[in-house]
Amino acid sequence: MKGWNQFGAIETIYEEEQEISSPSFSSSSSFSSSPQSLFSRVKAWSLDTGRETDVLIRVQGTCFHLHKDRMISRSSYLKRHLTEATDFTLSPPLNVTAETFAAIAEYCYSHKAPLTPTNVAAIRTAAELLDMKGQQDGENLCHVSESYFCRIIGIGQEYASMVLRSCLPLLPDAETTASLFSKCIEALVWQHDDVYDLDDTTWLNDVVALHTQDFLTVADSMNTRLSNHHVLYQMVDLYLEENKYHGKLTEEQKTQICNTINCNKLSPRTLVECVQNPRMPLRFIVRAMLIEHLNTRHSIATAATGAHRVERTTLREFLQRDTAHRQTAQLKEAIDSTYSRIRSLENELMSMKKILVDHQEQQQQQLRNVLNSERCASFHSVTGENGKVVRGERGSVSSSGFMFDTTRKGNEVGRSSFSIGTCHNVNETPRMTKTFRQRLMSGLKNTFRVSNSASN
Repeated sequence: MKGWNQFGAIETIYEEEQEISSPSFSSSSSFSSSPQSLFSRVKAWSLDTGRETDVLIRVQGTCFHLHKDRMISRSSYLKRHLTEATDFTLSPPLNVTAETFAAIAEYCYSHKAPLTPTNVAAIRTAAELLDMKGQQDGENLCHVSESYFCRIIGIGQEYASMVLRSCLPLLPDAETTASLFSKCIEALVWQHDDVYDLDDTTWLNDVVALHTQDFLTVADSMNTRLSNHHVLYQMVDLYLEENKYHGKLTEEQKTQICNTINCNKLSPRTLVECVQNPRMPLRFIVRAMLIEHLNTRHSIATAATGAHRVERTTLREFLQRDTAHRQTAQLKEAIDSTYSRIRSLENELMSMKKILVDHQEQQQQQLRNVLNSERCASFHSVTGENGKVVRGERGSVSSSGFMFDTTRKGNEVGRSSFSIGTCHNVNETPRMTKTFRQRLMSGLKNTFRVSNSASN
């Protein structure tokens, strides 16, 4: 270390913030070069230029003693913050780890990026966050890492899945800065001949496990990138299926997620599937039905126009016409299925409405019963010689109680009465009586019985 110390530099380039010690680094299997490699490059640069390190950059509790001109020459972000400073902390919201920054610093010294399939996403994201887009020497870390990223995910499904998993801890930055997550999904999709879609969907398990906000970020990015939204629809459907059992999604979140799907970019078969999917929100189903009907009308009109043209028919035109007829038949079947779905929805709505009306009527009936039970509307009728109606006495029958005076001249027969409603005792305590019909008949019988006795 004698030759190193003659320039006045401290012993370590990469050290723990709370401890100054001789170089002792632990390499990571995800990086092709260890921090020890960075230390060697910084030492060699100091020996070649005769200049000691002049800036301290702190990243997640780790200190990097580096040369300012090397760092600001490659990063516009660091140039803005280090021009007047010699001690700088790279802190959140920048999602850059100490290992990632060590690889970036090594690139600033050697112009070579230590890229691997497991670190390329982290380096690509950090390069974007640090604004490493300068065109010095005809290249920059954003361009280098992007080129490597595209090559590695295009090799095969194994590598694309590996890179996709490495993007998970980097979200949302990995998607918002360079659309890395959605690019991995595109690579996985287009590595299969049939986009309807997929032989091995194990990678979708990583997608449906995303936090809701991260999933929305990825889905929004895929909305603008994909020309066919069948894969996006499949992702959304699986995400809704996965989360419905845990109650994690609100109706508003479901609507936001489904709005990332452009129904105009779905095939007729997928549109029918959307309409019949009970996991989709009703608003999205209606939108899908409208698009489906518009497409159906357009196809039918096109087929009808072609059928009425009178011209020489080639084999190609004949095949095209035959295909159009078959599509028309399939679309008609789709329309019938859609109408069936609409009728089912209407029946469900009518059933819900009937339940609400019955419940309302039941509540109103209960209210009427309570009011009737509390109402004390009793009156009594007594017919005298002048045929006048008099009120009953206290303690007599109540409510709809009637008392008839059957007294005749020269005879004192007495009185008969019948009551309708509740009866009261002398203490005004209500008591239950027979039904209205039974009480009425009983009162009439008693009345006629008394009348007959008087006659006799």
